[in-house]
Amino acid sequence: MEYLNGRLRYNEFIEIKLNDIIYKIENIFTIFQFCFTKQIFLPCFCYHERLSIAGNCRICLVQVGSKLMVSCAMPLLENMIIYTDNKRVRFARQNVLKFLLVNHPLDCPICDQGGECDLQDISIVFGSYKDYNLILPKRSVTNLDCCGPFVKTIMTRCIHCTRCVRFFHEIIGNFDIGVLGRGLYTEIGTYVEVFFDHELSANIIDLCPVGALLPMVNAFTARS
Repeated sequence: MEYLNGRLRYNEFIEIKLNDIIYKIENIFTIFQFCFTKQIFLPCFCYHERLSIAGNCRICLVQVGSKLMVSCAMPLLENMIIYTDNKRVRFARQNVLKFLLVNHPLDCPICDQGGECDLQDISIVFGSYKDYNLILPKRSVTNLDCCGPFVKTIMTRCIHCTRCVRFFHEIIGNFDIGVLGRGLYTEIGTYVEVFFDHELSANIIDLCPVGALLPMVNAFTARS
């Protein structure tokens, strides 16, 4: 990386250190994308290769230098020193999962997404088996009745990855659905009462990493 006529210009190749291994690569990747090419698994909920980068689930944290960074939104830069699985990173992911699960219902045995749930799989690999405060009451969210006859919604399970919102905005071109509220009161919903009748709207079932959006026709009839 160098300055040319007062502007920052990237070299064609940069050198980084990933888990104590030095790589010389083209500067066209984010950390998450480069780790994927090297078959280094990083957990993710909000990232999808065909959608814009949101970086809001925070589960793909890695250590860059002395700081924790969101790998899906951080581009590779010259002389980066990256660690993807040290003690600090594992502890940070455990705490992120605690926040995601603090209001998540304990209904995995009856959830149709059980066995195919990203949150379930990542909790087993990266989660902590202690210090979960399950005594406090969990909040509940009203289900959406606007997603058509093919999508069953249980929005209390939603972890606000915004994949469905970005799919509607970027692929379908519909801006009726979005993120409402802030903090504890955040939820996915519609600004006005509308009905989604687009032919692609049912694809949000496959995009959802948890059991918030399920196929209506298969509800309680099949398990993975």
